[in-house]
Amino acid sequence: MSRHFLGLCCLFFCLNAVATDPFDRSQRQMGENKMNLPKVRKEKCVFNEPSFAVESAFEQLKLVGVVLYKNRSEALFLDAQQQLIVAKQGYRLGQEGYLIQQIGKNAVKLLRSKAGQCEQMEPLELRF
Repeated sequence: MSRHFLGLCCLFFCLNAVATDPFDRSQRQMGENKMNLPKVRKEKCVFNEPSFAVESAFEQLKLVGVVLYKNRSEALFLDAQQQLIVAKQGYRLGQEGYLIQQIGKNAVKLLRSKAGQCEQMEPLELRF
């Protein structure tokens, strides 16, 4: 008897439960059961060179100096957390992947990818 009673209670509960139909457009448009889907990111360029400060935007980096060696020079940058970043020619900086092309006594020459076009590069020069 109790087995039949339990089965009857389960059937009664199942028939009275309110469920939303995932294929009903009117329910989706009301926004009650709106799912939070992740935003689709734009595809970023993939580079082979070593990258530094990839968590910071390039605008947050500040050029504070250069160290000139005989064979290879280094550029010194500070990020927003005041951490020193030492980068050499051929390295990339920031989320955008700016390529250090040349480090000179008075300036650092960089190349940046055009928006949406990884192969095309624009020159940029940072001076002291």
